[in-house]
Amino acid sequence: MKTIKFLTSLFILFIILISCDKDDINPTLEDFCSVAPDGWECEIIDDNFNSTDIPRGVDNPIAIIKYKNLNREFTKYNDVIVNPSLTIDFFSINQKNELIDFIKSQQMYSWCIPRYYGETESYFIITSPCFINE
Repeated sequence: MKTIKFLTSLFILFIILISCDKDDINPTLEDFCSVAPDGWECEIIDDNFNSTDIPRGVDNPIAIIKYKNLNREFTKYNDVIVNPSLTIDFFSINQKNELIDFIKSQQMYSWCIPRYYGETESYFIITSPCFINE
């Protein structure tokens, strides 16, 4: 009985390991759009950046990705109707240490500070509370 449980566990672990897609270690910007949930639009911006999409004090990113769900809406303060949204800024991973230091230096300021979102082999990604449901 113990042997069967052990072999079953080993088999499940093996299936999990071989099912992991090793190609997703370094996704492209388009890959970020391909995983947007149903009903969400995804826009990749790689030039002519709007300064309101970049945290104050940060250089221009490589790209900005904006997600928006046009199928849903809610009322924000002052009775303004908005759609759920998220904006994330992509920088070269080579700027990681500089951006981490900047994020730390901004924590004492307003709620609209830059925040770490994630990283890949190529990108260091930040967002801000101001970029969520803007």
